[in-house]
Amino acid sequence: MNKQSRVYAISFFLIWPLSALMIGLKSFNSKFGRNLIIALYAFLGFTAISIGDLERYEEEYYSHQGTTIRDLFVELISLQTGKFYNSFISIICGLFFESHHFYFLFLFLVYGYFYINTINLFTNNNYLKLEKRGLIFFFGVLLFLLVRPLPNIAFYTGGIFVVFNMVSYYKTDNKRYLYLLFLAPLLHIGLSIYLILPIFLLLFKNRTSYYLIFVLLTFSAGKTNVVSALGALSESNSGTIIQSKFDDYASDEGQARLNENYAGLSNSRNGSLRTYLVLQDVILYGFVPIALLLLFIKREILLGEEKLKKFFNIVLLFSGISNLMMNISQGVRFYVLFSFISIGFIFTVSNQTISKSNKLFNVYLNCFIPILFLYGLMGAYATNVLFRIQFFISNFFIEFFTIS
Repeated sequence: MNKQSRVYAISFFLIWPLSALMIGLKSFNSKFGRNLIIALYAFLGFTAISIGDLERYEEEYYSHQGTTIRDLFVELISLQTGKFYNSFISIICGLFFESHHFYFLFLFLVYGYFYINTINLFTNNNYLKLEKRGLIFFFGVLLFLLVRPLPNIAFYTGGIFVVFNMVSYYKTDNKRYLYLLFLAPLLHIGLSIYLILPIFLLLFKNRTSYYLIFVLLTFSAGKTNVVSALGALSESNSGTIIQSKFDDYASDEGQARLNENYAGLSNSRNGSLRTYLVLQDVILYGFVPIALLLLFIKREILLGEEKLKKFFNIVLLFSGISNLMMNISQGVRFYVLFSFISIGFIFTVSNQTISKSNKLFNVYLNCFIPILFLYGLMGAYATNVLFRIQFFISNFFIEFFTIS
């Protein structure tokens, strides 16, 4: 993209931000094209309707107006806050802006940055060179968590941050990305479990057998053992966010309360949402495990490169962690992250020349790709309540003066 084209693209974005989606996808292989899409996330956040956890974040934004950075660090050190990053950004934005829309702008911008760059790592800067099936697969991967997690942005920003660093480590072998994972609990305390990742990778390197043992042990751990271990951790951290999270998500009372809430929500689901959730189960608990089993069986052919074996080992670690966390309420979020990085891995393998000649793997892809693409489209549509009409027809200038 030459300088003149970039000037036109920026001009179009300023007049009509939604144009960034078309221009950005066409120039996705360039950093400029990806940054346009990331900027569109900022405008989405600026105009977003407060639904899901966003409604609570809006309330917290105004309640933090009298809170100082010092107060926040005291809460962090005493383990009283589970979303330090959100609170920190809220306080900083509150120093300059009265409206929570600026706070949401930043939250969405950061999510978009890590998500779009993670997708780029999967594609290896060559998505425009893909054949028709590969292009559909690319858009299926892109749509998987494009907007659907945004109402629960704190957890998924942290989750995508973890995935981004792990894929970057696979691509570069730079241990800096392993050390950056230690920041994940600051984004969401529930992501502390992912601190297992750098420890395993530094200790066991690329020896797949150890990662398989981890998956088997976590799969057979059992709910009682996992909850008991979390309960012991909670008791030793009484009065902290750790005990609060255990009471909410892992204790018998907390799980019963959440299950009752979910049961009430399930009764109000329409046909489209039910279909979407069925597709989600088919992908998460069907297609993803089948693909990993197939790739393991054919690993000598399809995973011949050491880098691919490293990526496979990382996926196995995510699988083991999701096995553990499925024993508590909302553990499915960890399974979604495992599925996302697994699908990125499958996409990466599918672009290897050797995979084109494997009939069984190609039969699998022919079945999986259309369902993944449909699921992605339905997920984007299911999040339509997040969008104001202004997102489609307005721009930053108009919205800035309207909000101000």
